[in-house]
Amino acid sequence: MPTIQLNLKKSQFVPKFYPLLLDYSKRWEVYMGSAGSAKSYFITQKIIIRCCNEKIKVLVCRRTGTTIRNTCFSLFKDLLTKWKLLPYVKIRETDFNIKFPNGSEIIFIGLDEETKLLSLNDIGCIFIEEAFEVPKPIVEQLNLRLRGNISNQQILMAFNPISKNHWLYDFCENNPPSSFRYTHSTYKDNPFLNDEYIAELEELY
Repeated sequence: MPTIQLNLKKSQFVPKFYPLLLDYSKRWEVYMGSAGSAKSYFITQKIIIRCCNEKIKVLVCRRTGTTIRNTCFSLFKDLLTKWKLLPYVKIRETDFNIKFPNGSEIIFIGLDEETKLLSLNDIGCIFIEEAFEVPKPIVEQLNLRLRGNISNQQILMAFNPISKNHWLYDFCENNPPSSFRYTHSTYKDNPFLNDEYIAELEELY
């Protein structure tokens, strides 16, 4: 089976997140962080590396399909370009799909596209971007999509700080699942930000 050999340096990753790069031990891996903390960028790095190392089908989703092209899909393409992997993968712009030479596949879908979601099977990893936009029942249904004999199944979620009244607060802070990792981050954890962007963030805060 064809594989992609990656030659990546530790310095390319946010130090706070780096220990989790090849760790798939928790079913739920949740990243709560401010703008500029690179949480979504790291998750994208982690998924691409996993797709290169093993055959896996990944679902990347947001609340609505109209937001996919300019957010998640664009970020994955940018990183594949940066890592010089474009010649090795097949990208379908029409339905937001990326295939790897070893059979791995990344499917991008809005959670408002119910008919497409119902047809998915053999999903080994789900990335829910901006999870605060997604109602709890939909997340519970996505959890049920992870079934079968696939090893180290994961749901990765990323979101900005939330109100204590949001269902995610209770889910993460008070009643987390048994197999759960919760990582907090801020822009101060991201060493790749330039001084100008940091100044803008601090002014907002």
